Amino acid sequence: MSKKQQIKRATKRVQTKKVTSKKTRQGNFWKKVWNIICWPFRMVARGAKWFWKWLCGVNVIGIANLTLLVAIIVLFSMLIIDFTKCNNTQTVVVRSDVVQTPVLPSEKRNVVARPVKPVTNTLPMVRNVKSGEIINEPIVVATEKPCATMEKQIAKVKKENKIMGDVVIDSRKVAGVIEHGTKIQGNLYLQNMRKYTLPCGVRINGNLFLRDVNMLQFCGEFTVTGNIYVSPRSAFGPIPATARLGGYVIL
Repeated sequence: MSKKQQIKRATKRVQTKKVTSKKTRQGNFWKKVWNIICWPFRMVARGAKWFWKWLCGVNVIGIANLTLLVAIIVLFSMLIIDFTKCNNTQTVVVRSDVVQTPVLPSEKRNVVARPVKPVTNTLPMVRNVKSGEIINEPIVVATEKPCATMEKQIAKVKKENKIMGDVVIDSRKVAGVIEHGTKIQGNLYLQNMRKYTLPCGVRINGNLFLRDVNMLQFCGEFTVTGNIYVSPRSAFGPIPATARLGGYVIL
């Protein structure tokens, strides 16, 4: 071979090497870009494969048995607590007395005044200064008729000195029904009185209720087969030693 041919072959080899080196460089660059893009997806696929392998290796029957055992232990512990009453605590709920009512817009009302007839016999009566006569007509007040039934009952009670049923006394005027040695077959209610003295020898076959009775005093011996109930706004004097009580004094 001549030198010219050798030189031509050498130049072709050099050119081919340069072209192949450029192609390999370009191919490596695109491979790197592709690897960077596909890296997250490959990691997700690896994680999914790892989770699937772990899930396949889990003993489902063992986990179910463990949960059933824990549930049985919790239920039996709650049953034991209910039987032994370990958590028997009393709670007091205080209810507020203030009731909140919604305010609704109300329409305007048309109020019409009723016709009122003038009354001639009104109070106070007016006298004429010069003559001294009454200008207004005098008011006639009807006298209260006495109740015959009540009078008969009061007379019967005073005669027999025995009352059947509950007795309610709300003033000192009516308190005259109870005298010394009165026997009451029922409950006795004393209310709305001040400085009242219970007569001696009174026998109450029931309970004694004191409602708004201030400074109640006892004359002497008395008998109450039940309890004595005292309201917060009531007060009574010392109970004599000869009194017979079948129950308690409840404030």
